[in-house]
Amino acid sequence: MNLIQPILNHGKTRPHAPALIDGDREIRYGELAGLVLRTASYLAGLGIVPGDRVGLCLKDGWEHVVALLAVARMGAVIVPLNWRAARTETSELAMALSVKLALVERESAPALDCAVVPMDARWHRSVAECEPLSTLPDDWHAALDIAATSGSTGAPKFSLATHLHNYCGAAGWIELMAISGRHRYLSTLPLHFAGGRRAVYLHLLRGDCVLLYGSLVNGPDFIEAAARLSATVAIVVPSLVRDLLAAAGDEPLLPDLAILMSGGARLFAEEKRAALRKLSPNFCEGYGTSETNTISLLRSVDMDSHPDSVGQPHSLAEVQVVDEDDRPLPIGQSGKLRLRGPSLASPLAALGQPIHPGFRAGWYYPGEIAALDDHGYIYLTGRTSELIIRHGAKIPPAEVEAVLQQHPDVLECAVIGHRAANNEEEVIAFLVGRRPLDLAAIIAHCRTYLAPAKRPQRIHFVPALPKNASGKIDKMALAKQLADSG
Repeated sequence: MNLIQPILNHGKTRPHAPALIDGDREIRYGELAGLVLRTASYLAGLGIVPGDRVGLCLKDGWEHVVALLAVARMGAVIVPLNWRAARTETSELAMALSVKLALVERESAPALDCAVVPMDARWHRSVAECEPLSTLPDDWHAALDIAATSGSTGAPKFSLATHLHNYCGAAGWIELMAISGRHRYLSTLPLHFAGGRRAVYLHLLRGDCVLLYGSLVNGPDFIEAAARLSATVAIVVPSLVRDLLAAAGDEPLLPDLAILMSGGARLFAEEKRAALRKLSPNFCEGYGTSETNTISLLRSVDMDSHPDSVGQPHSLAEVQVVDEDDRPLPIGQSGKLRLRGPSLASPLAALGQPIHPGFRAGWYYPGEIAALDDHGYIYLTGRTSELIIRHGAKIPPAEVEAVLQQHPDVLECAVIGHRAANNEEEVIAFLVGRRPLDLAAIIAHCRTYLAPAKRPQRIHFVPALPKNASGKIDKMALAKQLADSG
């Protein structure tokens, strides 16, 4: 048995209960178990064995979920690949992580240095002809998936989570959310995000129905889908919360949701209070990372008394605030946040990439400056890195700068994050040209090499960049320029 088998067991005990709904396609637990085991059998026929790394470059539909479960159940390792990302980025990631085979959308096949299999009509015919895989691994400590995040240097950092890590993360999440009975989870988080996958695992483990709607949804579409699909649980990113608040009136916009949770980045205190009042009386905010799973929750009952907090951790998580020498600090004093517990993943070495520096001596340091109060509430007061968080995506300025610097007309560049009027962080670029710069050409260059969330929202052409005494670009001076200009 591993993390996936309890999901498949619902196929025996509750075969007619709905598991996945994707548009007109409804898959019940009995059918899901068969699809997963036949897909695993087909992958085995393609030469995949336990421990192999399988890339999933798929849209957020039922086929993606079946592929996730099949790869994991047979003991192979999931490597999430963003189907919206630039093809060069996808190819480099697959190579760095030694992907053996990648499953891709039927209409697009990125050029990857591995076997590529489209999930087209031929795929579905072949899977249907397979007998369910009967020889299944039994290892809770085996690797389940790999998460890739970027640090302030722009180089991707990788972590590996086992089946047991994910199960402990789900247990902590269930404790935090304190939900009982069967629910209908509206899935709008991308499945290549760790949070998107883990939310699906969690609700399938519980025997809930997962409503696959697709990511990048806007406020009006979300409201319509939640009502039409009778959703009872939803997890959204702050940008969608802000979109929903813009459409809200005096009465709660989503009163039928048992849980409406925001995650991926922090909301401001006034936004949390407004969401509780205007969106749902069951609004809450979760905090976690790809490496740790969800660690804490600010519950609706605590929204008024602790609005600046990200809540209290679950019982399986140990949270500390430490000084520069990693010594625990007194209650109320700010320092570096560190976390550990059985849901903590492990750092992973990848071809040509550094080991994740956030893991040290059994702890994970997410790069946050924080304080704890005497009841364990976590208060995030800043970041130790320059990461820009936009639409839930963590964007290292150095990664965007590296792409801009590749343009032949760019002499020098700097990228910073800036809080916009809607409280989202924007990616702002400052460019010094070797010759007169063409804005349309720079935008086209970014579209070619950067995923949508990483593309600068504003580009400034400047004669020179401010420097400090050591000759480094003074990004604080650039931020002040933006603030002064309004």
